[in-house]
Amino acid sequence: MSKLTHTLGLTKLLGRFEGRIFSGYDVGSWKPDPGLFLHAGQTLGVHPSRCIVVEDSVSGVQAAKAAGMRVLGFTGGDPGTGLQLGAICEELFHRMSDLPDLLQARVG
Repeated sequence: MSKLTHTLGLTKLLGRFEGRIFSGYDVGSWKPDPGLFLHAGQTLGVHPSRCIVVEDSVSGVQAAKAAGMRVLGFTGGDPGTGLQLGAICEELFHRMSDLPDLLQARVG
């Protein structure tokens, strides 16, 4: 958790996530088990069907799907990641700058 909060602090994003940061170490659940995603949704009071997960790993996509959550696969522009995620993920995106529009299109 300290590494995560440190990284978010360096990128000036910590304020946007404070109080909404979850770790597999906190709940004893690691991907592809859906426990972490289910814990996050429950803690925030959001039903899994209303959650959107942004993931860059096969095990993360599997965990989100097992939790009953929608998934946006982030490739980071890596063709290899795109091939892996494309086989199991409904929608891929390649640049984080595209994320706000993708989310807006899903939540109205």
